[in-house]
Amino acid sequence: MRLYLINPSNPFVSIVNVKESRWNRYRVWKPLSLMVLAGLTPPEWEIAIVDENLGAPNYEAMPRPDLVGITAFTAQANRAYEVATLFRNLGIPVVMGGIHATMCLDEAMQRVDSVVTGEAEGIWPQVLEDARHGRLKRWYDGGLAEMNDVPLARHDLLATGYIFGAIQTTRGCPLNCSFCSVTVFNGARYRQRPIPDVVREFQLIHEKHVLVVDDNLIGTRPEHIARAKDLFRAMAQTNLRKEWVAQATINFADDEELLALAAKAGCRGVFIGFESPAPEGLLELGKKFNLLKGRDFRASVRRIQRHNIKVVGSFIIGLDIDEPGIGKHIAEVASQYGVDNLNVLFLTPLPGTRLWNQMTSAGHIALDTFPADWKYYTLTFP
Repeated sequence: MRLYLINPSNPFVSIVNVKESRWNRYRVWKPLSLMVLAGLTPPEWEIAIVDENLGAPNYEAMPRPDLVGITAFTAQANRAYEVATLFRNLGIPVVMGGIHATMCLDEAMQRVDSVVTGEAEGIWPQVLEDARHGRLKRWYDGGLAEMNDVPLARHDLLATGYIFGAIQTTRGCPLNCSFCSVTVFNGARYRQRPIPDVVREFQLIHEKHVLVVDDNLIGTRPEHIARAKDLFRAMAQTNLRKEWVAQATINFADDEELLALAAKAGCRGVFIGFESPAPEGLLELGKKFNLLKGRDFRASVRRIQRHNIKVVGSFIIGLDIDEPGIGKHIAEVASQYGVDNLNVLFLTPLPGTRLWNQMTSAGHIALDTFPADWKYYTLTFP
């Protein structure tokens, strides 16, 4: 049995478009979810992972698969449906999963043979067994996976045409910011993979530089911080010889031992969502964690940098409270904070978020323009 796992091209961010922006090479991440599914796939399946962001594949010249699996973020949805149509016209069943299919189930079910919603680890073996016997269901719900069941990703199945490797050590976020789909997709409970599994998978990654794709590597509670310290100790003791960057909330700066351990384990950068320079903006976004009294953002940034960890400060533009000149104001505030790099994204009502629900209820989104308009949901368009 032959299985293709396909990551559709992103309309804006791909190595194919590197001529348009040299940063695209750094913004193309490995399709980690597909590598995880490959790790769950029995040996009787011959697996090929196809990442269209590395280049346009010639599907007609490739061996005919028995099953195609597609994942997609929202901006990739149109291309995902195009790929699905191509294979379905050949009589090959197509399964689609990922965050967009989960949030837009009815839309996806109209365009593929089967949809997997939620996290797929708990249901993927059943999907493969049903496909092997020609009895695919229209819909499988994976729910939330047990982190002990997350396999080592198949890093060996992808070429090394990436700047960064990728790994995930935790899932879930209790903060539930209005613009973010993590809580609705991965749940509010902060879940951690076993530390030995994480260390072992780091050893399997070819690239020297690694993206830790957790939405918040260190969590928000004391027990989360303690686990992060244990992880960093294990990584340092193993001498992985990797340099990595991660996402975290600003509390990353509050514990000197945590910072020292992270640096010793190979942390070279952290992406922190400041989101808005105004308290009113943070309230609009539901980013209450950044409103804790007494927080000095400049001092927090400096504490992180003293451990030779660079800080990327991210802000969102397009809030209701924003006024003309907000871009310049954000640049000035980021400079005051002392961040090493500034990242600015457009406020985007991703499906399933509280922001999406608010804007659709208010009639601010033309619902009859989808799926065509998903191509604008890149967070950086145009």
